[in-house]
Amino acid sequence: MNIRTTTYFDKNLSKKIRKNPQLKAKVKKQIELLRENFRHPSLRLHKLTGKRAQEYSFWIEGNLRITFVIIGNAILFTDIITHDEY
Repeated sequence: MNIRTTTYFDKNLSKKIRKNPQLKAKVKKQIELLRENFRHPSLRLHKLTGKRAQEYSFWIEGNLRITFVIIGNAILFTDIITHDEY
């Protein structure tokens, strides 16, 4: 699957990496897992509900998640948020 990002996602990711530089390696590792095996257990991937019912999320660290939508044969990362921000 192709992985793409929104400008909003890129901005939020940059902010979080500036605050926590170690986060960059963790995000990269989880994205590689997503590419290799969409159902890998350490991703903790799940479909969201409510206003974000069309989105999915996967785990990065602690309560940090990346949200995304599937459009055709592409994954579009929409946000990087804490679990509380759902």
